[in-house]
Amino acid sequence: MYKKISISLTLLSLFSGCKVASDMLHKGIAPTVHNYNKSSTTLKECNFDKTLNIVAQNQNELLKNSELGLAYYFKHTPKQSNRYFDQAINKYRINENKATIALSNIVKNEYQGEGFDKVFLHNYKAINYLMLGDAEAARVEAKNSNVVQAEEKIKLQNFTAKYGQNNKNTHLVSRYEKLFSSVNPQHNPYQNPFAYYISALGYAEDGDYDNALVDIRNAIKFSNNSTLLQHKLSSYQKRDNQSSVELFFDVGQSPLKSQVKLKMDMGNGEERMVYLPSYRVEISDIDYIKIVDSQGNEVVRSSVLSDINAIKINEFREKLPAILTVVTNEASISLGSEALDKKSKLLATLFKTGSALYGQNDVSTWASLPEKILVVSFVPNKEESYIMVVVKKNGELLVKKKIDIKKTEKLKNVYRHYTIRDNQICE
Repeated sequence: MYKKISISLTLLSLFSGCKVASDMLHKGIAPTVHNYNKSSTTLKECNFDKTLNIVAQNQNELLKNSELGLAYYFKHTPKQSNRYFDQAINKYRINENKATIALSNIVKNEYQGEGFDKVFLHNYKAINYLMLGDAEAARVEAKNSNVVQAEEKIKLQNFTAKYGQNNKNTHLVSRYEKLFSSVNPQHNPYQNPFAYYISALGYAEDGDYDNALVDIRNAIKFSNNSTLLQHKLSSYQKRDNQSSVELFFDVGQSPLKSQVKLKMDMGNGEERMVYLPSYRVEISDIDYIKIVDSQGNEVVRSSVLSDINAIKINEFREKLPAILTVVTNEASISLGSEALDKKSKLLATLFKTGSALYGQNDVSTWASLPEKILVVSFVPNKEESYIMVVVKKNGELLVKKKIDIKKTEKLKNVYRHYTIRDNQICE
């Protein structure tokens, strides 16, 4: 079993006489540092080789292969990247065959993946296939991603409906308001227009504009104010066969799971201080990327087609009531017996509540995912050269880089992806 950041639980002065027992338990389950937290730091430095060395040590097969696949994606080695993505996909499918999402899954010790993990495995595989010049395979993976989105959304709805309605800990929920307000609340989990966009590109490569239009319209449902998507809609309606340049930018750092210390009202005047799962969110200073020609004229600017911060945080928000139900129920059971003296009640509460929290407060996560994915699309002039400019939220022009618009032999359009971390373009 891989190392896990677990919980520590501190009781108030009601059971101060049992501090020794509490300290003993704390030493056994005290938080440790995860490899993927370390890897997120090396990614900010654009040190992909060091990132590979770190994530390769992860004993959780799903996380290890997901992280390795994405690290090789950042290194522009699509074949090797897809080999690891395939292993991760195989692992999550094996997990799904064991059991569907249920309350019991919350307290499992081994991370089995969340909905957005599965969606992005297929998304990035699709981009790798575009880099390899295989539009058909890219389209298949994009479709797989869209199918997973629909399946995982239904699972989440069923899960929260079954387990999340009985929780009364509105006080605890309110303590997460700052976290939840940090992202767009309208962006529901798995509503990812980026996958539909990739699928549409695959169809357009084959001149199948009818199916390309279907996917662009699906993308617009989740991002109806996107200038990029509206432009593509118009282009496909006209059966515009001009070659385009498609640029994908992985910007910033997605939220990392962490812990938050909260007071839990147990009833009968009793309270507990508990550590519950949360997220640490970093908001990038980068606003958009613009493309300029050799004269410095702006040609186009990027659109956000995947808000990964919102995907992660809003999924957690929907699961939170069920998580708190587990904690409350376990603690209530352990405190309910009149046959237990105070010391026994303390130990029962620590171990039972700790058991429920241990699994759920697993802070495993796919740490190398970006905060957002920006997309640029434009039709180039063959006689012109182009530069991409990274623009910060204060209007400062951060980085300039010449774009290589050499086409892949097998494809009509040009596809490139870039990784931007800590205000630099990773090479």
